[in-house]
Amino acid sequence: MSSAELREHAPAAPIWDAKTPADPTFLKLKGVTKSYGGGFLAVDDLDINLPKGKLLGLLGPSGCGKTTTLRMIAGLQDITSGTISIEGDDISQRPPYRRDIGLVFQNYALFPHMTVAENVAFGLDMRGVSKSEARGRVEEALEMVRLPGYGARKPKEMSGGQQQRVALARALVIRPRILLLDEPLSNLDAKLRDDMRVEIREIQQRLEITTVFVTHDQVEALTMCDLVGVMHGGKLAQLGTPEDIYERPANLFVAEFVGRANVLGCEIEAVDRVRIGSSTYPCDTKGASSGKATAALRPHRIQLSPSRDRSLVSIATNSTHGKVVRVTYIGDVVQYDIDIGGSVLTTEVHTSSAGHSFRTGEKLLCEWKPEDMQIFKGGR
Repeated sequence: MSSAELREHAPAAPIWDAKTPADPTFLKLKGVTKSYGGGFLAVDDLDINLPKGKLLGLLGPSGCGKTTTLRMIAGLQDITSGTISIEGDDISQRPPYRRDIGLVFQNYALFPHMTVAENVAFGLDMRGVSKSEARGRVEEALEMVRLPGYGARKPKEMSGGQQQRVALARALVIRPRILLLDEPLSNLDAKLRDDMRVEIREIQQRLEITTVFVTHDQVEALTMCDLVGVMHGGKLAQLGTPEDIYERPANLFVAEFVGRANVLGCEIEAVDRVRIGSSTYPCDTKGASSGKATAALRPHRIQLSPSRDRSLVSIATNSTHGKVVRVTYIGDVVQYDIDIGGSVLTTEVHTSSAGHSFRTGEKLLCEWKPEDMQIFKGGR
């Protein structure tokens, strides 16, 4: 074969090479800001890069900007500055109906006078999809959310969980590029919320649909999401995997907001050593050698045992003596509040059929691994 023929039959050159890797971002928020009169910043210079097919949870307290962010992605709220793009396509100034986004509201927003099938088909009607194609897609969507045969019912004839599924089917039937969920489980009871958490995650993974999920519930964020963005005061306090957020919080706010934590003032005495009260403890001070700091320690990472000489305790653990001042039975765990000499450590121990292990007034030894104590510069 001649060189010309070789060139003709050679595979097409890739549009990128090892030096210029493809941008994996599917949904991109760059410098997104929302300000109101008086200089109030609801969302402040937000950057998010979400890969295709991943579920991002926006987590934070009321007023942190998470719902405003979702509404700006949906086009229901104008942005003050910045850009929002999907696959490089800037949608920042497009009306909602031209963004190809499915949205499930907190209150489901179903039309009470319409049947389930009519509710699900609403977005298809707005897009001019033929009646015959719409019928097939509605049936497919109801099957997807485990509601086959429910099309003739009215929303009032269905439970809260079923209405939530109808709202999800309506969002998915248009085959959107992105699915947005605005606290869709907040109106459900605890057991149903657990079930729907699993169902939504399974559907999202099966369809491989890029999803943004707004919640104030940390359990939802940690169990459902590929990535979690913790928001505080309109800013992104941390963006990472659920494990990153929980095990390696970027700051004290994240450590306190996600999960439970004992928060104790301390003094950094040297690199990787802090003083709390009259005792010193080895831990990671992130290179700092002095100054005031705050320590965060998860209650379930503290091991309790009857009081004994600290010299007999493993040098691989931190330890301190204390006295039980409060016992709280929660069901799956018993919470012990331990006075360690001016500070109180809250600890958690899994329950057993034998009952409580320790009683109020009992003296105990508290032990934890140095790596389980997170240190943040500055006081509270």
